[in-house]
Amino acid sequence: MSIRTQPVAGLCGLLTTLVLALPSVAAAAEGPEGYRSADFGMSYEAVMAELVEDDAVVNLSDVETEEGDRIVNAELQASDEPETDLRYVFPAGSQQLALVVAFYPHVEDLDTVTRQLEERFGEPWEEDMAQWWFEQLKGSMPQEPSSLTVWGGEGNEAETRGRFTRLWTFDDYLSVEYLDTRLFP
Repeated sequence: MSIRTQPVAGLCGLLTTLVLALPSVAAAAEGPEGYRSADFGMSYEAVMAELVEDDAVVNLSDVETEEGDRIVNAELQASDEPETDLRYVFPAGSQQLALVVAFYPHVEDLDTVTRQLEERFGEPWEEDMAQWWFEQLKGSMPQEPSSLTVWGGEGNEAETRGRFTRLWTFDDYLSVEYLDTRLFP
């Protein structure tokens, strides 16, 4: 399996927007530990070792933004999940995995993706909290989303504080973010 490295511009602005617009009430949320076998806080080397061993994760490439974020792009080709493009993000100034974004190119997968997230994380946040976040973030995104659903909750503050799962719906695709805000410098 070959791994390519190339510069990527423009993603940092989106990452900054995604992280900085967090409401303080959401800071005590419980959420994901990572995505599949890659856990938040793992080093780049450890994540790559896990991805190489995962037969469903293919077409790995390594890129770096002008701002210094390190990103591993991949595709998930699992028989039990919709087609998915993946980004594993190591923010500039950190060598720890802080964000995984799964892009689903078919908005028709919304029910399947929502059901999978509910099975894993339970019921999403109340509509008013998700709506508050949606209003805060939508204007600064490259493409304005149609909706936002957020998973999180009360949990052990020392272990789960700042972890969320956000499902963004756009006109022609879906984006799911598995995010640990504590790992952004």
